[in-house]
Amino acid sequence: MPTKDRSRSSSPARKLVAGLIGIGVVVGAIVGGIALTSFSRTDGGTTMVIRNGGPFDSQDVRQVLPPASPRTYSGMFSDEHPYPAQQRFYDIVPGGDDTPGVNAYRTPTSDGVDVGLTARLNFRLNTTEPVLRAFDDAYGTRTFQVPGTDERLAVWDGDEGFGAFLDVIIKPVLEETLRQQIGTVDCAELQASCALVQNSTPEQLATAVAAGQGANNAEVLQRIQTNVQTALATNINRALGGDFLTNISFSLTGVDLPAQLRERIEAAQAEFAGASAAQARLNQARLDADANAERQRGYLACNVCAQIDLVREQGEAQRKANEALSGSGVTVYAPGGGTGINVNAPG
Repeated sequence: MPTKDRSRSSSPARKLVAGLIGIGVVVGAIVGGIALTSFSRTDGGTTMVIRNGGPFDSQDVRQVLPPASPRTYSGMFSDEHPYPAQQRFYDIVPGGDDTPGVNAYRTPTSDGVDVGLTARLNFRLNTTEPVLRAFDDAYGTRTFQVPGTDERLAVWDGDEGFGAFLDVIIKPVLEETLRQQIGTVDCAELQASCALVQNSTPEQLATAVAAGQGANNAEVLQRIQTNVQTALATNINRALGGDFLTNISFSLTGVDLPAQLRERIEAAQAEFAGASAAQARLNQARLDADANAERQRGYLACNVCAQIDLVREQGEAQRKANEALSGSGVTVYAPGGGTGINVNAPG
C-alpha cells in the first residue's frame, strides 16, 4: 500500500497559518503604534484641548489638559490643540511690514499729522476650562492667513499661528481704538517740537515754542495709554464674542513723526537757536552798556575810585602776563602810565 506524502498536504495549511500570523503581527504593530500615540501631555507654559478624531467619534472636545500635565490617555486619532498658558504680547511699530504678532501702524492727529506709534499690548488667554472649550469651538477649528503670504495656520499652530490669529481678529480692534484716541490730540501735544513748524511769524514761533515746552507731553501720552487700555479691555472680548483674553494692558512708549516733518523741525530748531543766540548777545550788550554808564557815574562822583580801579586793573594785567611768560626768563614790571621794563631777557 503506497504511503501518503503528509508534507505536501500540510504545506498550504502551514502557509495559511504563517500568513495569518504575519498579518496579526502587522495589525498588532499598527494597533500598538496607534495606542502609543494616543497619550498626550503638556509642558509648563501650555494648555491643551483634545478633540475627538476617530472615524466613529464626534468632533467634540474630549478633554482639556492643564499646564505641566502628566502623560494622559487622550483616545485614538484625537486632535491636539495646544494653547499658550503664559502672558502673550502684540507689538505696534511705526514702520516696516506686518509680521505675525507685529503691526506697523500710523494714524493722523487732530491737525492732520500722520504719526507712528511704538506700543505693546499684553494679555493672557483665558485658560479656564469652559472658556477654553468655547474658544476652541469658535477659533480652534479655523485657519488664519499669515501676513504677506498665502499660508493659512490654525491659532494653536505655534507662535506663527497665534500671531496670524491676532492679525486677523485683534488688529482691527486695536487700530480703531488707537485711531480714536490719537485723533483727539494735535501733534504738539504729542511732541512739543511740532510747534516749531506750525507757526509762521517769529512772534507766533516764540509763543508756540514757549507753550510747547510748557506742555507736559508725558501726561498726554499717559492719558492716551490709560484710555486705550480701558477701551481694549471691553472692545477686544466684545469682538471675540466671549471673555477669551484676560489681564489686558497697553503701554505706549514712543511717537514717530513723518521724515519730512522731522527735517523741517530740525531746520526750524537751528533757525530758532540762531535767533535765540543773537537775542542773547543783544541782551548782554545792553547789560554791558548799562553797567558802563553806571560805573562812569560813580567815577564822576569819586575821582579816587577811578584811580583805585585803574591800579587794580594794571595789577591784574601784570599778573596774567607773568603767568603767560612763566618759564621764559621774562618778567614784566608795569608801575603804571603805560611804562614797562623787561628784566632778565635773554640776549
